[in-house]
Formats: sequence, structure tokens, C-alpha cells
Amino acid sequence: MDIPWQLQVLFQMLLSWTLVANGHLEFPFLSLSTGHTSSPHNEPSDAGKFVILPKVVGGYSITIAQVPFQVSVRRRSMHERTYGLGLICGGALISQRVVCSAAHCFAVNNSYNPVRFYGPKLFVVVAGSTQIDQADRNTKEYLVQQIIGHSDYNATTLENDIALIFLNGYVSWSSKTVRAIPLATKAQREGTTCLINGWGKVTVVGKSGSLQQAPVPILNPSLCRAIYLLPMSQLCAGFMQGGIDACQGDSGGPLICDGQLAGIISWGVGCADPGFPGVYTNVSYFVDWIRSMNATLDYSKYLVMDSADGRRLATSPQRTWWLALAFLLIALSGG
Repeated sequence: MDIPWQLQVLFQMLLSWTLVANGHLEFPFLSLSTGHTSSPHNEPSDAGKFVILPKVVGGYSITIAQVPFQVSVRRRSMHERTYGLGLICGGALISQRVVCSAAHCFAVNNSYNPVRFYGPKLFVVVAGSTQIDQADRNTKEYLVQQIIGHSDYNATTLENDIALIFLNGYVSWSSKTVRAIPLATKAQREGTTCLINGWGKVTVVGKSGSLQQAPVPILNPSLCRAIYLLPMSQLCAGFMQGGIDACQGDSGGPLICDGQLAGIISWGVGCADPGFPGVYTNVSYFVDWIRSMNATLDYSKYLVMDSADGRRLATSPQRTWWLALAFLLIALSGG
């Protein structure tokens, strides 16, 4: 006797919940852990990580010029050791200094609340690159100055799964492969076709991972709540029949609707499984929070020219005032 697919999916769900998360593990029963484990050196553990990085399922290859706001967040130690092996999560540039991503990507331990986050020195952000393990003249790399995970991030339910990455430097808009994406300020309508992006490999020693994209429709909030009991701070998108979804390694990446950042890839049950669409952080719900963190601030006014090598360096508003005062004093003394 054939078992209905609904029962098969339910059985799979009870056996394991596979989250769209940094850790590439399957967790038994109803755990919503994302696979982050702490290590003695306060650094992301190698156990169970960076082994399988599936791509966006059901997608197609694109170039970074089509989505210039897309970045990859990598574990710095692995990235510096072997280029391309440190992929942790995706992210989206929302200003010259800030990347928006998922909080669970940086959580020391996703099994307990409140959650602690890893320090910024452990990560590097790569922009302007289509291939995950190939750099070209458009590739830009940035160290991280600060990571702000939402203070109400819940490791059990993955509510408030949003983080801001402040780069240690500013992003130049001189290249067409690096741009910011505007934030969606309104809830998305049911049926709106949106896009998800992500990189992927079958294994870390396999063929290089090319940037993938796939279309997914926004689903009715009532349906999402019926499946997952989602709050308004989360939304779901995808096909109920399965076949297209974001998977491990794509976490933190953007859900793009009408050219705006509408969601952040957060989690799901399985990957492209029937009956279980992907779950995303609802960006419009967090716009005020993002702005309160100065994440959309135009940092270009805080940039000064370094006369030594011609580079423009980021400086703080306080330093700007001190420089202005110094110039004023020089002008007065010269008069």
C-alpha cells in the first residue's frame, strides 16, 4: 500500500528537523537548533560544519552583477587558509557599511536563551563575486567591525532572526557588482513572486559553487501560521508541492521582492519538501529596529581622504567634529 506523501513528510518531520542554517546537520525530533556549537577558543567549531553546502534547490545560475547587494559571510580562519571553504551564511548590503543577515549565523549556541554571539574578528565578508571560491577584479573583502544580533532573538523559535554586520571600512560604489538594496517597508502581498539567492557545493572539495537564484511566491500568512504557528515577524514563501527552496549554506541571504529586501532566509523543515515552505525573517517588521541601529546611515559623510595612499577611510562623527574644530582654530590663528 502506498503511503500518502503528507504522511511521509510528517514522518520525516518527526525524525528530523533540518534547518536552513549555518550548521549543516540534521537534528532529531523537534529541536530547532541551528547547529552552532561553542568551542574552547570561542570560535565556531569545525564539528559538523562546512561539510555539505547544498545550493538553492530548483534554481538557476546568475552573475553577481544581477544581484550586486549579495554577499557571502565566511569564517575568517578557514577563508584565509583556503579560499572558498569558509562559507557560513549569505547577506545583503543595505548601506556602505552594513550587511543584513540572520542572527543564528553568529550565535555561539543556538540551544539556549539568551543567546551569545561570536565576536566580529572571526568573520570576513566578501562582495562582488559570482563564484564562492574564485576571486576576480570585482571581488571585495571586508573585515567585520561589529555584529549586532537582535536582543530578542530566540534560539528555540528562531523569532527575531536578524543581525547587522558593520564592516571595518566602507563599500565603494565604483563597481557595478557591489550595490546596496533598499529595505521593504510594507508587508508583501500573497502571490507576489520573489527571488532567493545563494551559493552551494555538493562537498567542500567538489566543483566550485556558483551563485544560484530561484523564484518563490509569498504565501498567505494564515497558511503559514497553520503550518508553523509563525508570528508577524516571520513570513513563509515557496511552493506547497515542494521542489524549490533555500537550503543549508543559504541562511542569511536575501528574499527579494520588487527589488527590495523583503526577507532574510531563516529556516525550514527539510529542503524543498512538499508541504513545508521556507521561513524568512520579515524585514518590514524590523525596519524601525534597523534604522535605530544606524544601519541605513549614509556613512560617506564620515569619510576622509588618507593622504598617504589616497584611500578614503571611515571615521566617526565625533572625529569629524574634532577635525572641523581643528581647521577652524587654524583658520583663526592664521587670520
